[in-house]
Amino acid sequence: MSSIPFTHAWIEVKMPFLSALLPKDVIQILPDGQSPSYANALPAQAIFASSILQYDGAVMDALPNLRLIARTGIGVDNVDLAAATERGIVVTNTPDGPTESTAEHTVAMLLACAKRLKQGNDNLAAGKWGPRTGPILGTEVQGKTLGLLGLGRIGRRVANICRLGLEMKVIGYDPYVSQEQAAALGVTLLPMDEVISQSDFLSLHIPATPETYHLMDRARIATMKTGSYLLNMARGPLVDAEALLEAIDSGKLAAAGIDVYEREPVAMDSPLRNHPMILATPHMASTTVEGLERMQRMAVERAVAFFRGERPQDVVNGEVWEKRRK
Repeated sequence: MSSIPFTHAWIEVKMPFLSALLPKDVIQILPDGQSPSYANALPAQAIFASSILQYDGAVMDALPNLRLIARTGIGVDNVDLAAATERGIVVTNTPDGPTESTAEHTVAMLLACAKRLKQGNDNLAAGKWGPRTGPILGTEVQGKTLGLLGLGRIGRRVANICRLGLEMKVIGYDPYVSQEQAAALGVTLLPMDEVISQSDFLSLHIPATPETYHLMDRARIATMKTGSYLLNMARGPLVDAEALLEAIDSGKLAAAGIDVYEREPVAMDSPLRNHPMILATPHMASTTVEGLERMQRMAVERAVAFFRGERPQDVVNGEVWEKRRK
């Protein structure tokens, strides 16, 4: 396949590493805080997209020169793949980019919830010192059971850190992982319902699809151990937020750590923002210096390959690429 001249790219939001990697005369940046406007993006052949905006058919039609959408991350749920495929637009992602940052954030959340770091900080900020009971009474994680729903890149890294570093027992569910593969990871593979019911800490690492919408609903949360913890660094729609709040307020769950929400940004009046037993972060698990640089560099590598006429790594809608070759 012949190469395509690469003359103009559009960056969804300010991305310092992308800005450094691309020539200034080929990029347009939508500054933080602005409403989306595609007037300055009309010449764009490529978009470097984070997770903030939605890319539907109307957006694609507003950019007549668009050939490539390069996601700087794993999830492509904010890209209408059917619309992109219909218009011959190649979509790529960088699934290896955020692995370490997101896995470390998950473990940090696990420990922070167990050790009641938020509650201790709030207690001290309020001018208190004790008591050593109640909300600031934490628990040890050594010997506890970590359950992982999803054993992809991030789930496997979390399993490795928690099993070897924290000496936790790790169980997991993943329909695409064999018993032999799980055993090599030191993970006991079980049916999903057993993982949910046996975990002291349950961590989600699966994509958002119609089948996984509200996977953790009232019924499944009710089967969790009393006093257990729920962690979600994957996608917001996996968890029914109302059911989660009810379970924490009733004492069914001890606490939760969440980085993702069904609607982002999460509403200002959402109780998820300031609940005393929920540690919540603003979809920042992958946003470390190293993680951002890795994802943005990978996205540029995919664009360079595409415009050279080479198949980029991690094409999400491969049928488009195959049609372009014919």
